[in-house]
Amino acid sequence: MKKVYLILAATVGMTLASCTTNDYVGEEANIATVDDGSIKFGFDMQNATRADIYGSAAATLLGNNFYVTGTKGSEGANNPSETLVFDSYLVHYEANSAGKSEDNTANWEYVGVTPGTAPYANYAKLGNYSAQTIKYWDYSTEQYDFLAFSTGTYAAVNGSSTSSSNIGVSAMAYGTGLASPGIAYTFDLPSVDALKQTYVTDIVTVEKSNYGQEVLLRFKNLGSKVRMGLYETVPGYSVKDVKFYQLDGTTDFTDPYKSTKATLISANSGGLPTNGTINVIFPHVGSSNASKQDYNKVAGHVTPGSSHEDYHGFGTLDNFAAKEDGEKSDNIYLGRSLPDATYAGSSDASYYDTMFPITSTAPLTLRVDYTLESVDGSGETINVYGAKAIVPATYLNWLPNYAYTYIFKISDNTNGWTAATGTLDDSNQGLFPITFDAVVTEATEATGQQTTITTVAAPSITTYQQNHNETYPNEYSIATGKNIYVQVMDNNPSPAVLVGTGSSTLYKLNTQTSDATNRSLLYEVSDVNATEADVMDALEMRTTAIDASDVRGRNSLRLTKKSINNAVEIIANGADDQPITVNAGEAARINLSSVVAGRNYAYVYDYTSGSKTIVNEYQPISVTVNGTATVGVTGKSYKSLTTTYLGTVTTVTALNEPVDNDYIYFSKTTNGTGTTTYSYVSVAGKTTLPAGLLKVAKNDSNFGTATGGTTVAAADTFYFDTYFSNDGKYAVKVIKIVA
Repeated sequence: MKKVYLILAATVGMTLASCTTNDYVGEEANIATVDDGSIKFGFDMQNATRADIYGSAAATLLGNNFYVTGTKGSEGANNPSETLVFDSYLVHYEANSAGKSEDNTANWEYVGVTPGTAPYANYAKLGNYSAQTIKYWDYSTEQYDFLAFSTGTYAAVNGSSTSSSNIGVSAMAYGTGLASPGIAYTFDLPSVDALKQTYVTDIVTVEKSNYGQEVLLRFKNLGSKVRMGLYETVPGYSVKDVKFYQLDGTTDFTDPYKSTKATLISANSGGLPTNGTINVIFPHVGSSNASKQDYNKVAGHVTPGSSHEDYHGFGTLDNFAAKEDGEKSDNIYLGRSLPDATYAGSSDASYYDTMFPITSTAPLTLRVDYTLESVDGSGETINVYGAKAIVPATYLNWLPNYAYTYIFKISDNTNGWTAATGTLDDSNQGLFPITFDAVVTEATEATGQQTTITTVAAPSITTYQQNHNETYPNEYSIATGKNIYVQVMDNNPSPAVLVGTGSSTLYKLNTQTSDATNRSLLYEVSDVNATEADVMDALEMRTTAIDASDVRGRNSLRLTKKSINNAVEIIANGADDQPITVNAGEAARINLSSVVAGRNYAYVYDYTSGSKTIVNEYQPISVTVNGTATVGVTGKSYKSLTTTYLGTVTTVTALNEPVDNDYIYFSKTTNGTGTTTYSYVSVAGKTTLPAGLLKVAKNDSNFGTATGGTTVAAADTFYFDTYFSNDGKYAVKVIKIVA
């Protein structure tokens, strides 16, 4: 009989990317020319990557052992080949053992290995055989199919685990175990550490034309890889000193349950599992499924055990941004763009943590405190408390050996509070830009300060695009060929616009407001540097009507309405191109055909609970009175009002009279020279007024009209820019499109 050699080795790829595998292949180990018909497991160097680990390092990760099942014959409609050849054989690695036996040329062997006995006592016999014997290729059959698994350094025992150092394994009943699909293996895993050491392979089919060549097995870790990062886009400030909540819903900002570990809070009643049972299945096997994307691909379903965590800490933040001009310290600030996001954990693991695969019906919540530091060199800081973002359950379907990245953006549209005490409501939630407006005319003193308040109680907006490339300096790329999907969530949304119920719920996107306008909107933004707060300001203070498709903001921003599909029922490109099913109204789709590279867009969700209150606003503008200077911007229409008329209008008589938004207000002062000075009084932020002010109705017929650029400014005259303000509540996310 000719001598037969088994050549087996394994490598693992440690570099993880979204929706890719963590593979083992073999090692280059003096592979002999095969002319004796033996079945061997080997490695072709052309299939390796720089990230792969092989040889003794791979053997160490596999605990120097793995089990292999192999079959031969014809492929069934719903099963691979039917005749059992390797019935859960244990394959063992021993350094420097190559050549000491017939089947061993690469330090791996299976002939004569006896599971359950020394030195293999930690690995139970799982197959129905009397001894592990050598195997040969059978050229009378159409194909062979191989699959394997390893429990690493953990002992493999039959059935359930009885110890924290054991992994219980129920071996496959081959022939019936993979049909429909059935369960290939069941792993009873006592801990996340045990999960980290559990590896499986896809089904590897070898056709007759490849008999005599090495069988390439790629081992994948059974866990899911998850990481999280943050970055900020707050104009004029950098973000530092981020603290993470471990409890959602608290209004106690001195809450002791805060940590420097980046933390996501689970809304599942059972939290995130840290032990449990994983049923390994192959959803699509056999000839009837050969065209499917996941043909012969391994999958898993977790039944959580009694151990869980209500929140997961990913480690402390790392890779901080260096200081910029005007900042006080170095390497303490969050990254300032998506490609420079600050991640949590260890860079050695590319910041990924191993987690139990889940199919979640509840979201994850990020809740943080952080400090804003001015970049103007002053060192001024603002503390923000309780800012929150929510990841929809749609994106919490973690598959074995897939990698998931969750990135959170802190912008000037934050929904945190800058007050650590007091009543926490929309009136003090968010970042509020401070603005000043001074108006002086030659004949009158009309000064006033206006504080523009952007009310922010924004729901979390989650955007998703398959193959999203974090190295792009902007957000989303046309080059991917994949549409962009949007979901909106909040903890305390208006009941009228919910998809479901619960503490954290998706907003319904395919509905209209009480004002008969769509809730879910997409706009093209005229200024590529516009922030979320700029868009909010344009929506709330417009020079166009409230329902205009072409919104002109008082801040000169122009928002042009674009097409968006708010009734999708499939997110087409999930992990590995698998569709994610959603209920109608849970997700919106931005088609790539609706956007243009190099332009900015704003996704807007109008979550106003009732009809908007729309108010005509009159803002005084500065003019120069010299007989030639004209009013305002060319082509724009302005209102005018003379001081002569002000001498005839009604006076506020009541002490603390409520502000009436149908009027504008003036003060009247008699000077010692017998002259009278009239001043415009801003009522922004005020609810009551003192007695003695003058008030003029905004619809008063004594207002004149002035055309900017042609009307010469006259003395004793106020000129007003007019616009509409509304009390709508808008969630905004700026989306940047690149080629």
